[in-house]
Amino acid sequence: MRLTEENIGLEDIAVRASDTDRFYDATIPFFFSSSQEVAGEHATLFGMGISELSASEQKTWVIVRTRMDFARIPKWREKLTFETFPQKGYKLFCPRVVMARDEKGEPVMNAMTHWVLMDLVRKRPIPAKMVEDRFNIKYEYRFQDPDIGKIRKYEDEEKIEVFEEKTYYPNYFDIDLNKHVNNVAYIRWCCESIPDEILLGYKIATIDVQWESQTFEGEMVRVETAVTRREEGKLDLVHRIKKECDDKIVFEANSYWEEK
Repeated sequence: MRLTEENIGLEDIAVRASDTDRFYDATIPFFFSSSQEVAGEHATLFGMGISELSASEQKTWVIVRTRMDFARIPKWREKLTFETFPQKGYKLFCPRVVMARDEKGEPVMNAMTHWVLMDLVRKRPIPAKMVEDRFNIKYEYRFQDPDIGKIRKYEDEEKIEVFEEKTYYPNYFDIDLNKHVNNVAYIRWCCESIPDEILLGYKIATIDVQWESQTFEGEMVRVETAVTRREEGKLDLVHRIKKECDDKIVFEANSYWEEK
């Protein structure tokens, strides 16, 4: 990763064949995994990576929310430059922006992410002021509004079509360093719950997700997806993931699609 004079991180990432669908279009999980990778790389450069924090300070990062907007969907072998920087604290959150541009410098994706730095001993969030100081933030003119509103809850939405539920049993490769299901696994499960006819006919415009609770290895989950609007070439979906054992909600998402 390269750092600018303002401590903004830049990372070049190529879209691999394994990151694409049958049309060689980059997938939604590719953007989430890449965004979290560059966020982690940037934090590590400032001694704030998860492995360093957990080993030496008994702290860890927890991602709570991401809203991701797409200007277009890149294809296999395109080279993107991901740009990331943390902002000053917002409520309990440490907001971080992640953007992707193509080789011409044109925007591809923009994401506002909300992170919490957790004290592993006290099980409590750490004030965002600590993060501001250690990242040496210098670029307030680049800040984006961290207030992305409340996510639309699955149970509160009027549904015009409900899709077949899917169940998943988290396995060895779904578990991350914090010993729970990796954040991107939820994204993958939600995408897999969308019927093929929608994925064939529509492209993602915006996805807004909220991680509610942890899931651990061996805890089966159920994915629910429904349509809340279908008109004028646009489609709105709501998603929810619950634990099978006790119906506890672990993840909520809204996705907005446009006809290809």
